Amino acid sequence: MKIYRRNPMVTAIVAASLATSAIAKDLSLEEVVVTAQKREQNAQTVPVTVDTFSQTDVENTGALILEDMQDYIPGFKVGTDIHGGGVTQSELIIRGVEGTAISTGGDPSVATFYDEVYLPRAATTVAFSDMQRIEVLKGPQGTLFGRNAAAGVVNMIPNSPGEETEGMLSARLGNYGLQRYEGMANFSVFDGIAVRVNALSNQRDGVVENFGPSPNDPREQDNQAARVALRWDATDFLTLQLAYDYDKVDNGPKAVLGVLNDRTNFPDPRVRKLNTDVIDGREKRDMDAWTAKALFDLNEQWSGKFITSYRQFETFNLQDEDGTGDHEVYVDTNNLEDSDIFYNELQFSFAGDYLDLVMGANYSDEETFQRTDLTFSTAAAVSLASEQVSLPPTLINSLLGFAYDDTFGSESMINRGEFENFGLYADADFTVNDRWNLIAGVRYSKDEKAFSWHAPHSDFILAQLLGENLIFNTENNEPEFAAEEWSKVTGRLVANFQVTEQAMTYVSYSTGYKSGGFDSLNPGTGQAPLEPEEVVNIELGVKGDFFDNHLRTQVALFKMEIEDRQESIESQEPGSGAAVPTVINTDEEFVGTEITVDWLVNDEFRMGLIYSYREQDSRREAHFDSQAEFQQAEQLNTTAPQDYTITLDWSPVLSFGSILFHLDYIYKENIDPDDEDHQDRFFEVPGYGDDSQLLNARILFVPGNGRFEIALWGKNLLDDDTISRPGGLTGDLLGTFHVGVQDPTTYGVDAKLIF
Repeated sequence: MKIYRRNPMVTAIVAASLATSAIAKDLSLEEVVVTAQKREQNAQTVPVTVDTFSQTDVENTGALILEDMQDYIPGFKVGTDIHGGGVTQSELIIRGVEGTAISTGGDPSVATFYDEVYLPRAATTVAFSDMQRIEVLKGPQGTLFGRNAAAGVVNMIPNSPGEETEGMLSARLGNYGLQRYEGMANFSVFDGIAVRVNALSNQRDGVVENFGPSPNDPREQDNQAARVALRWDATDFLTLQLAYDYDKVDNGPKAVLGVLNDRTNFPDPRVRKLNTDVIDGREKRDMDAWTAKALFDLNEQWSGKFITSYRQFETFNLQDEDGTGDHEVYVDTNNLEDSDIFYNELQFSFAGDYLDLVMGANYSDEETFQRTDLTFSTAAAVSLASEQVSLPPTLINSLLGFAYDDTFGSESMINRGEFENFGLYADADFTVNDRWNLIAGVRYSKDEKAFSWHAPHSDFILAQLLGENLIFNTENNEPEFAAEEWSKVTGRLVANFQVTEQAMTYVSYSTGYKSGGFDSLNPGTGQAPLEPEEVVNIELGVKGDFFDNHLRTQVALFKMEIEDRQESIESQEPGSGAAVPTVINTDEEFVGTEITVDWLVNDEFRMGLIYSYREQDSRREAHFDSQAEFQQAEQLNTTAPQDYTITLDWSPVLSFGSILFHLDYIYKENIDPDDEDHQDRFFEVPGYGDDSQLLNARILFVPGNGRFEIALWGKNLLDDDTISRPGGLTGDLLGTFHVGVQDPTTYGVDAKLIF
C-alpha cells in the first residue's frame, strides 16, 4: 500500500491536477489523494468507502453548499423533501441514517468537519468558497476523527496558504437574477510566511412566484462568505496556522405550496406559484470562527498536530406552515438559535515500515440557546383548541363571543443547553506483507449534557381560558431542568488485500456511537432521556483501476444495524392542538450496495455512474402518530428509491485551446405512495408520485494560455417539476397540506480569470 506522509508539495501538486484535469484534453483518471485516515493516501488504496467532491466537481455542477452535491455521492442525501433545502436545519443523511436537525438537545448521526474542526447542527452547511475537496466517509469513523461519528463523516477541506503567488477571480451569472462572485489571493509575505484570502458573494431571486402580501420571495438566496488564513513555517519541524472564516446567510423562506384545499389559489404546485401571507419569512444565519493549528515533527517517524477553534452563530428561520394566504388558517413557526462551541484536538502520528499509527484526544464545550415560536391567527387557534375541549370550532367561537378577526396568538418553547464531549482514539495500520494489511482502532467517548425547557404561559385569550398553552407546555409554565451523561467504547477491525498493483479488496467490522440526548420540544425526555445510538457496520469493498487504467470502480456491500436510533416523527399527544416534530428511539437494519464507476472510453471521452441500493427494516417503539392515535411498537420494511447519476465528459482536441462538454443525468425514483404517511387523497395533487429526471449541462472553453475560462451552463434542462409528499404541521388538523417543488430550469454563464 502506497502511503504518503504530510507533504505540502504533494498536496499542492494533487490539488492543481484536480483543478485542471477536467478542462484539459487529457481526461485520464488522475490519482486522488485523500486524508480519510488522517494521512495522505491514494483514495483507491484506502479500506474505507470514501467519495470525494473536488474543486472541478464544484465548478462543473455549480455547487454552493452540501445540498448541491448530494446527487454525485452514492448513499448521501441532504434533507428528505423538495422545499428548497436550507442552511439552518439541514439533515445530513448517510445510508438512510439521518439526524434530528431541529433539536439542539441531540447530536447529528453524521459528523461534519470544516478545516479539521467539528461543526454542530446549524453550522454544517458552509459555502464552497476556495474549497479543495469534500470527502464523504460511510459508516462509523470514530477511531479517526475527533468526534462521535455513528453513520459517517463529511469532511470539508479548504485550501491552505502556500508559498506560490497566485490569484483567481470568477463570476457566475444566470437567470432569476443569479450573481455569484468569488475571489482568491495567495501570496508570501516573508520567507516562510504565507497568506491566503478568499471571498464569495451569491445572490439569486426567488424561483417560486409569490402572489401574497409577504414581501420576501421564497427561495431567494443571499450568501456571503470569506476566509483569511496565515501559515508560518516557524522552523524545520514546526508550522503554525491561524484562520478566520465568516459565513452569512439571508435567504428567503422555504417555498410552501398549499394543496388539497380550496383556500389555495394554485391547486397545481407544478406551476411554481403560491399565495402566502407569512409575516417576514426569512432564513438567516450569522456565523464566524477562529481556528489555530500547530503542526510539528518530533523525528522522522513521529509527527503531531494541535487544533483549537471557537465558532459562534445565530440563526433565524421563520416559515409558513399553512401554505395559503387565508387568515383563518394562518400558522407560522420560527426557530432561533444562538450557540457557540469551543473545540480542541491533539493528535500524534507514527509512520514506520510496517506500522502506521494515529492517536489523539479531543474536547469540546458547547453552549446553546434555542427558541421555537409558533404563531397562529385567532381562527386557527379556535380549531386547535377544539381538539383539546372536544367542541366544534363554531361553538367555541360562539361561546367566547369573538369572531375571526385579525388578532394573532403565539407560543414559545425556550431551551438552553450546556454540552461537553471528551474522546480518546487510536488507529493502527499493520503491514503484514506486500499484499495484506490489518487495521485495528478503538475510541472512548464521554458526553455530559445539561438541558432545560421553558414554555411561558401565552397571553393569548384562548390559552388564558384553557389554563394552558395549545401546543407548548412545561409544568406550571415554569422551567424544567435535566442532566445526564453517557460513555461508550467503540472500534473497528479491517483486513485489506492488494489483489494487484491497481486493485484491492477489504472487509471491515466497525462500531459507532451517538450520545443520548433530549428532545427540545418534549420536556418528558428530561425524565426519560433519549437512548444513545449504537451502530454495528459490516462492509465488503472492492476498489481498483482496470483495463490499463481506463476503468475505475468503487463497490461497497454493507450491513448496518442501529440500536435506539433517534428518529424524528410527527407526533400528537392526545388533547394537544397539533402534531409536532418528536424524537423517538427505533431499532433499524440497513443492507445495501453503493457503486461508483468512471470509464475512460478514450483520450477524449469519459463516462461515470453513481448508484446505490438499500433495504431497511425498522422496529419503532410505541408512540402517538400525527393524528393522536396510539401506535404499538411496529415493524416497518422499506426499500430505498432507485437513484442513479450518469455523467459524460467529452474534450475533443483543439489547436487553439481546450474545450469540455460536461453532462449530468440524474434519475430519482419516487416511492412516496409506499410511505407509511401516504394517504390515498394525495393522488389528487397533480404530479404526486412522479419520478424525477434532471438533465444538467456545461460547456467550458479555455484558451491556449490557460489563464481565462468561459463556460455556458444549464440546470434542469428537462424542466422537471417533481413535488414532495403532502404534509405539514397543520395538514391533518386544518386541512392545509403543502408540498415543495423542484427548482425550474436555470441557465447562465461562468467566467474565471487565473493569475
